[in-house]
Formats: sequence, C-alpha cells, structure tokens
Amino acid sequence: MNPVLALAALVVVGAAIVAVSAREARTVVLALAVVLLVSPVIADPIAAPVGLAARLVGAILAGYLLWIAARDDASMKLAHAPTGGSRIGWPAEFLGAAAASVVGMSAHGLGAPAGGPVIASAAGFAVAALAVLPVLTGRDVLRVAIGCLLLLDAGLLVRTALGGTPGPLEQLLVALLLVTVAACAAALGRAARLDPPGGFDYATEAPIRVRRGPDAHPLPESERDHPGGVAGARGLDERVRPRDPSPPRP
Repeated sequence: MNPVLALAALVVVGAAIVAVSAREARTVVLALAVVLLVSPVIADPIAAPVGLAARLVGAILAGYLLWIAARDDASMKLAHAPTGGSRIGWPAEFLGAAAASVVGMSAHGLGAPAGGPVIASAAGFAVAALAVLPVLTGRDVLRVAIGCLLLLDAGLLVRTALGGTPGPLEQLLVALLLVTVAACAAALGRAARLDPPGGFDYATEAPIRVRRGPDAHPLPESERDHPGGVAGARGLDERVRPRDPSPPRP
C-alpha cells in the first residue's frame, strides 16, 4: 500500500468527520474544502496535471461559494448562524467510518478486477457512511448540502477505485458538477439566513395569517340622523343635486 495514498485517505476521512460533526459553519466549510481538495490525489497513477488542476480549482471555488453563505456579514445584518452538527457525536461517526472503510477494502472491485487503488475504495465507503445521516436527517440547508457534496465525493472515490484514474475531461466535468451543487447550496443558505430568524434552519411551519377587521366601523344609531352622519350626507346630497328641468312625459 502506498503510504502517501494512505495518508491522503486518512486526511479525507478525518476532515469528513469534522464536516459532519462540527456546529461552527465556517469550520464545516473548511473541512469540506479539505475533503474536496485531497480526494483527487487518491489515485494510482496520479491524474494528469490539466485534469488535476481543473479538479482543484473546482474544489476551491465550491468551498468559497459555501464560505460566502456561511460567513458573518455586518452590512446585511447576518449574525453568526451555526449548523445542526452530528446527533450521535464524533466518536460514533468515527466508528461508523472505520467500519465502512473495512467494508470498502473487502469489497474492492465488487467481484471484478479493479483498475484503481484499494485505499480509494476504503475512503469512498467511509465518506459515504458519513454522508448518510446529514442527507437523511439534516434540518438545515448547510448540513444537507455538506452531506450531498460528501456523498458526491464518495461516489467519485469509489469510481476511481473501480475504473482507475479519471481523464482530464472527466475531471473538468466533475469540477463543474461540484461548483454547481455548491452554488445551489450557497444560494439556498444565503436566502435562509436573510429570512427570520436568520439561521440555516428550514421553515418548520407556514406563517399564520392574522385576519384584520375592517378599518371602517358602523356608525351608532344616534349619529345616523345627525347632519354630519350618513343619512344627513345623503339628504344634503339630494338637496344640492339639480333637478331635471324637462317636463314629465304624458
């Protein structure tokens, strides 16, 4: 086993654990950026410089878009907004990732000759196990987006383990896909933060519409025949209105 690939896989899995366990939004985004940046290195042989550069640029741009949605902005009155974090804690996440990595190493190739390293399969299964809970049980936009991006990265790692190192065109398409998903997540997260109460949480219930009574209230009986009331206004209108001078028809 290549020690460089093993170290890169440990970095990817460790950063994925931080991404699904932390509650600080900026920490989550930085951990996800590390996962997206190091994942292309887990390949044997290493990707071509053009394809690797496209993948790294896509990972940086995807992380920056999420950073824009997660950072505090005093000019737009965007206060600090945490994300949901893990419900089972990082030790349980670590144990689940370790078990999934063992399964990935055992199922390398899925019964057929594999064209990539076994460590890519182990890292892909571990990241996929970590991404399941955020996608299925996430209650805020950022946590679900992190889960979707981790699940996408896990699929790419397993694809590398099965089919070998992707070509430059495939790396470019993957980079565009990562940027597209991150841009959609950043737009939804920004919109959620602009709505009250200003966090990443989904709206739990529809706003209740309060029916207002009419602004005009009926006049009491004592004011209806008053010269300034409605009846007095009608009588004044009839007295002022000119009559038709034409004689009545026989």
